Amino acid sequence: MNQNEFADLKNNPEFMMDLANREEAAVKAKDIEGMYDVLDTAVMLNLSAERLDRIYTEILQTVFDRLADKLTKQEFFDISDKRDLYTLRGIYEHGIERYSEDDYKGAKEIFLILHYTANDETLSAAMMPHIAAAASQMKFDDFIDELVNVENPNESEIYGFFLTNFKPSVTGFLEEKREVLESALKELESLKK
Repeated sequence: MNQNEFADLKNNPEFMMDLANREEAAVKAKDIEGMYDVLDTAVMLNLSAERLDRIYTEILQTVFDRLADKLTKQEFFDISDKRDLYTLRGIYEHGIERYSEDDYKGAKEIFLILHYTANDETLSAAMMPHIAAAASQMKFDDFIDELVNVENPNESEIYGFFLTNFKPSVTGFLEEKREVLESALKELESLKK
């Protein structure tokens, strides 16, 4: 769609009413995928920051409620389940947000949670460079520039919400940061007890 088509949608009262109804229904049902659908549409339509923040806040409340429930029940997230996938997306995006705002401790903790709760080897392993970078207070832009393979996007649509492809230099980075990473993983072990 081009900008004119987005403007037409934004000025279409029926479409905007439908979007508001979908938002209300998704929030009421705690439907994370539905809330993300509304948020993604709202971003494309360049709706107010206040509205985007309200939707995103609902997403975060819902995903962290689900996370608390999973932790209480000692269950893992199954990324083949859409609800779990979108829950992981919300948690991950919050971790990236914390990381990009230089909240290294908060980001590291979120990446540790994802490493532990994702019942998926690829996603769990992808959190290791995230954890090591945040724990060593590597700037987010440096993490992207130095370690993430932005030229080679994820092969699987399932991983499209996550940074899972890294440059070959990630191996040396993980070896260099082994002590920092081991210390972070020990923190996780103490939380599991």
